[in-house]
Amino acid sequence: MTKPRILIVEDNVEVAEMLNFFFSSHGYEVLVAYDGETAIRTCRTDLPSLVLLDVGLPDIDGFTVCRTLRQTARARHLPIIFATKRDRKADKMEGLSLGADDFIAKPFDLEELFLRVQNAISRSARNSLTDPRTGLPALEAVRQEAARTTASADRKTLTFRLRHLEPLRDLYGSLAATDVIRATALLLNAVLNDLEQFDDFLGQSGDDAFVVICAADRAEEIIRLAVKRFDERAHQHYSFGKREGEDIRAHDANNNEHVLPILKLEPELSN
Repeated sequence: MTKPRILIVEDNVEVAEMLNFFFSSHGYEVLVAYDGETAIRTCRTDLPSLVLLDVGLPDIDGFTVCRTLRQTARARHLPIIFATKRDRKADKMEGLSLGADDFIAKPFDLEELFLRVQNAISRSARNSLTDPRTGLPALEAVRQEAARTTASADRKTLTFRLRHLEPLRDLYGSLAATDVIRATALLLNAVLNDLEQFDDFLGQSGDDAFVVICAADRAEEIIRLAVKRFDERAHQHYSFGKREGEDIRAHDANNNEHVLPILKLEPELSN
């Protein structure tokens, strides 16, 4: 399984470096943002599994960051923990009222902070709100978002399915399959961002299924670009893979050659 990806939003360089080292040594992939606007952009592009957020930042405060993320379709269910010197009850109440999952005051105990982060990611995954492998909204969040847009004539729901993932998993193992899932999430996210569809929803309804809810007049363009990019990169998921039409010649750990159907991203359009 890929490492959970945590975004640390902290303007104190020493504190940020300390947290980076601590969480990296505990098996997390760590991203760091030193101001609020960078934090919002990073959430948009890199899909973290959790945000650890200071309140006092040099541009916009952490409360504004949290409010912005909670108003964004792709980050609405993203676990957020405030870690800040602002320990007044009023500050804690404001953070929690904005939808933060937890609030811990500095100076904090690192082991306690680690458990709070771990529990927030696990709780969100258990409730099917986010997928810790990709950082995307998971099945329950997908259902909630779909319910919001069911009656909207100007919105379309796209489902992208990963085909031929199991043969790759059988050859390379679960970690390689998870890497494909993660890469597909980032690819679809990048397509929406490149088309400036920042408010479109992207979620994951299963290991091999991703859901986009977008403006109806952009649906075909999103499908075209996503399928094109995926097809261009599919061979990269195979060790020394050589593509032959709809198949790929790949090698296992013992350098034995296998011929497999190549990964495909198949779109379905509804409503």
